[in-house]
Amino acid sequence: MDGPVFGLCAVVALISAAILVYLRFTQERRSSLLTYRVSQRAHFTSLVCCFVGTLLAVPDVADAVDRVAGSDDMSFLISDIAAVIFCASLQILIIDWEYNAPHHAGIALRIGFVFVVAALLILEFRRADRVHLDLSTTYVRNFEVRTYLVTYLGFFAAAGLEVAMRSAKIARAVRRQGRPSATGLSIATAGAAFGVLYAIIRGGYVLAFEGGHTWPLAIENTLSPALAGLSVICLIGGLTLAVLSSLGLKRAGRST
Repeated sequence: MDGPVFGLCAVVALISAAILVYLRFTQERRSSLLTYRVSQRAHFTSLVCCFVGTLLAVPDVADAVDRVAGSDDMSFLISDIAAVIFCASLQILIIDWEYNAPHHAGIALRIGFVFVVAALLILEFRRADRVHLDLSTTYVRNFEVRTYLVTYLGFFAAAGLEVAMRSAKIARAVRRQGRPSATGLSIATAGAAFGVLYAIIRGGYVLAFEGGHTWPLAIENTLSPALAGLSVICLIGGLTLAVLSSLGLKRAGRST
C-alpha cells in the first residue's frame, strides 16, 4: 500500500510546486500579486520536502537509495528529516499568514527546533543502524527503533496540531469575510488533523508495545499510510487552493 499512496503524494507535491513556480514568475510581471514573501518560500520548501520525503517512502525508490548509500535505513532517515522540514515549513507558512508582519521570533524558534529534532533523529538512527533494523513499527520491539519513532512522531503530532489550530482560526476569519480561500484553508485544516491522527495511531502502537497490549501490526500498516497520504494530499492541495483562490480574488478586484 505504501507505494501507490506515497507515489501519488509525490506527484501531487510536484504538480503543486510547478504551479507555485509558475505563479512566482507571473506575479513578478503583475506587480507582485502575493505579498507574503516568507510564506512563499516556506510553501515552496514544504512542497520540495514533501516530494523528496514521499518519493523515498515508495519501497522501490527506498531500496534503490539504500543500495547506493550502503545502508538499509538511509531512505527512512532522509524521508523522516524531509517530513520534519515539511512540517516546520507549514508552521512558518501559517504563522506568516496569521500575522500582518513577519513573526521573526516564532519563525526562528521553529527553525531551531528543526535542527534539534533532526540531530536527535540522526543520533538515534546511528544507534539503531548498528542492529540493522528498519526504522518502522515492524521492529518496534527494539528500544532504539522505539526511541527514534517516538521522537519523530512526537514532533509530527505537535507540528500538525499547531497547523490545524492556526489554519482553522484563519479559515474562520476569512470565511466571515466571504473569501473563497476559506475552502482551501479548511481542507488544509483537515489534512493537519489527519496528520495528528496518523501520529497518534502510529505512536500509540509504539506506546502500546511498551505496555504489552498492541493491536495487529497489519492494521497499523494499513491505517498509517492511508492517514499519512490523506494528510499530505489535503495539506498541500488545500494550501495551493487557498493561494489560487486569493490570486483569483485579487485579480477580480483589479479588473473592477
